[in-house]
Amino acid sequence: MKEKWKQFSIRDFFKKYPALMGIIIAALLITLVYVVYQIRYNRQNEQQQEVYEELNRTAWITDVAQKPQQETPKEQEQAYREANEQKMKDFLETCEKPEIYRQYLSGGPDFAAYREVNSDVVGYIMIPDTKIDYPILRNASQRDYYLKRNLDGSAGYPGCIFMENINSPDLDDPVTILYGHNMKNGTMFAQVHDYRGSAQFRESHKYIFTYEEDSVSLYEIVACTSYSDVHLLADNFVKDDSGEFVYTHSEPQDPVQLWEALKDYGDSRAYFAEDPLTEADKCIVLSTCGSSKVRVVTVAKWLFTHWY
Repeated sequence: MKEKWKQFSIRDFFKKYPALMGIIIAALLITLVYVVYQIRYNRQNEQQQEVYEELNRTAWITDVAQKPQQETPKEQEQAYREANEQKMKDFLETCEKPEIYRQYLSGGPDFAAYREVNSDVVGYIMIPDTKIDYPILRNASQRDYYLKRNLDGSAGYPGCIFMENINSPDLDDPVTILYGHNMKNGTMFAQVHDYRGSAQFRESHKYIFTYEEDSVSLYEIVACTSYSDVHLLADNFVKDDSGEFVYTHSEPQDPVQLWEALKDYGDSRAYFAEDPLTEADKCIVLSTCGSSKVRVVTVAKWLFTHWY
C-alpha cells in the first residue's frame, strides 16, 4: 500500500482531478491580483496623504492679517458681526483650552497655496488633535465629482473631503453635508466613527473649525449616529423626465427635519445632545461609509463666526 502511495505523484493527482487544478490556478491568480491591488491602493493612499500633510505644514498662516474692508458693512451686518465677536469672547472665557483655541481662531489655511493645486477648494475643516484636517472641495457641475478624485485631480482613493454642488460653497446653508471616505489607515473621515463609539473621544474633540478665505467658524458636536444610505436631503430631490434625480430648493433645508430623521432611525449606539436642533440653527454633517447600505454621520451646530 505504501509503495502504491509513493508512486502516486502530484502529476497523477491533477490528471485524475483536472478541474481542481484549474480552481487552484484561478485562486492563485485572484490572490496575486488582490495583493497587487492592495499594494497600489495603499501606496496611492500614502502618496495622497503626504500631499495633504505637506500642505498642512507649509500652507498654514498662524496669524491671518485682518483684511481691509472694501466698504463699510451695512448696519444690520455690522451688528451681526459684533454679536459673533461677543460670542467668541464668551467662548474663550469659558472653554477649557482658551490659548489653544485662540490659535485656531486667529490662524487659518493659505487658500492661495491650496488653490494652486486645485481651484475647487472652497473651504477647510479641522478638528484639533485628530486626523481630520483637510481642504473642502466642491465641483460646480457634478455632485460627487471628488468621491474618487484626489486633490491633484488624479482618479482613485482616498478622494477628497467634499460637499455636493447642491450646497452653497460658503457653508451658509441651514444643513451642509460634507463627505469623506472611511479609510482603513484612519485618515479622511474614518474618525467620524469614533464619535459614535466613544463618549470620551466625543467629549475630547467636540469642536469643529471650518475656514473660509476671510473667516473661521466654530461648531459643536450635537449628534452622531448611523443612518441609511438614503440622502439626508432626500425630500429636496425630484425625478426629471429622464428618470434622473435632480435637486430642487422647493423644500427648504430643515435642521429640525434632519434631527428627527436621524433620531427615528433608532441606532442604539447613537448620541444626541439634550437640546435638539431648531429652525434657527445652522449645522454641518460629516458623512462617511459604514457597513453595507449604512452611513455614519456626525452633526455639529454652528456657534459663531469670526472674520479676520
